[in-house]
Amino acid sequence: MVNPGLFSGNKSVNSVKVSFRIPYFTQWGQSLLVCGSVPVLGAWNVKRGVLLSVIHQGSELIWGGSITVPRGFQCQYSYYVVDDKKNVLRWEMGKKRELILPEGVQSGQEIEFRDLWQAGSDALPFRSAFKDVIFRQSWDLSHATGGVNHINFEPKGEAILVQFKISCPNVEKNSSIYVIGSNTKLGQWKAENGLKLSYFGESVWKAECLMHRIISTYRYGKYDRSGNFSIESGSNREVSTNSSKNEVKYIILSDGMMRETPWRGAGVAIPMFSVRSESDLGVGEFLDLKLLVDWAVASGFHLVQLLPINDTSVHGMWWDSYPYRALTAVKAAHAVSFFYQRGVPGIGHLVKNIT
Repeated sequence: MVNPGLFSGNKSVNSVKVSFRIPYFTQWGQSLLVCGSVPVLGAWNVKRGVLLSVIHQGSELIWGGSITVPRGFQCQYSYYVVDDKKNVLRWEMGKKRELILPEGVQSGQEIEFRDLWQAGSDALPFRSAFKDVIFRQSWDLSHATGGVNHINFEPKGEAILVQFKISCPNVEKNSSIYVIGSNTKLGQWKAENGLKLSYFGESVWKAECLMHRIISTYRYGKYDRSGNFSIESGSNREVSTNSSKNEVKYIILSDGMMRETPWRGAGVAIPMFSVRSESDLGVGEFLDLKLLVDWAVASGFHLVQLLPINDTSVHGMWWDSYPYRALTAVKAAHAVSFFYQRGVPGIGHLVKNIT
C-alpha cells in the first residue's frame, strides 16, 4: 500500500530518507496520501502521490510513509483523504507545506516530518480580514526575529535534533512564544527556563533543541517582558523520540495553531444604502464610511459589515439573490480595505481600537 522508497542494502551516497507522520481518523475504505510539487510525490497529481500506511496508537490512527530524496532537497506538499482508487475525498486547507531538509543532514539519515491536519478554521486567521486588520500589529517583532536558532548538530549516539514549529497570528506587544515541558531542555514546566522560539514571518515561530530518546510532554505559551506567562489550553502535547530506529536523527514538529480562546468581536451589519449623513445625496455614499467607523469606535464595536455592495448572486437567478451571503460580505470588506489603504481619516480608528 505504501510507496516507501526505503533505503535498501546499497544506500545511495547522497540520499536521505524523509518520513511523513500525521494522526488522522478515517472511515472504512479511506486512506491518507501525501502529494507534492516534485515527481517523487506525484508533481501535484494525486493519483501518483504516496499512499500512507496506518498504525493504531491508543485511540488514534497514525498515518506514515517514506521517500528517498537527495541532500539539499526542497518541495511543497499537502495531505489528501482518498478512496481505494485514489479519488480525492478531502484535502487540507490553507497554504501548502514547505519541506526543507535541515542543515548538516548526512547521507543515510532519516528526517521525520510530524504534522497535524490543517482544517478550514486553521486558515481563517490568515485571511486578509484578520491578518491585515484584526490582528494587524502596529509594532514590529524585531526583538523576536532572527530565523530558527540553528544548532551545530553532529548526530552521534542517542541525540536527536527536534524542531518545534507553531503558528500564532495574535501576539501582544513585547511578548514572545515559548515551549515548556517535562524535558530538562524545555524547562521542566518552568516558563523562565523554557525554550524561546524565534519569529519566522507569516505568524510562524520556530526553535530547535537536542533531545534524547525519551517521551516528553509539552505546551506552548506567551511570555512577556513583565514575566507573565499564559499557557495554551487543552491537553499536553507529546513528542516521542523513543524510536528503535537509530537512523532517525531529526524530528520536525509542525504543531498547527496555538490553542487559544477563539477571537470574538461585536459589530454591526448595515446595508450601504442606509449609510446616511446630513450632506449625502440620499442613496448612501462610500465617503460616509468615515462617519460610520467613528460611530462604531465610539460604540465599542470591533467589526462593520456592509450589505449589499454589488450583485448579490453568483448565477444571476432570482433564487440565488440573497444580500446576507458571504459574497456580499467579501465585497464589503474590499470596500473598507480600499479606504483604509488610502489613509481615509476615521477608517484607521477602527483598526487601532481593535483588541
